[in-house]
Amino acid sequence: MKHLGMIIFMGILGLIVGYLVFGNLNGKVLPISTIFGSNDTVVERTLDTISGVDDIREKITYSGIGGAIAGLLISIVRKRNRD
Repeated sequence: MKHLGMIIFMGILGLIVGYLVFGNLNGKVLPISTIFGSNDTVVERTLDTISGVDDIREKITYSGIGGAIAGLLISIVRKRNRD
């Protein structure tokens, strides 16, 4: 349970860094609502796939997962150094 705070913090930090790094499409920053919003229709999903928004979402998600894993590892190492 003590690791949870660091995991959440680093996961959110990973999402932010991922958005800053990968949240651009053709030189323009995509709105957060476009990246994290849902696709209700087949047409919207198809357009997101064609335009590359799906790839951007995937990269940002992986950044968040990487941040959460880093948070877990940091928390474990810090606990080990305290003991």
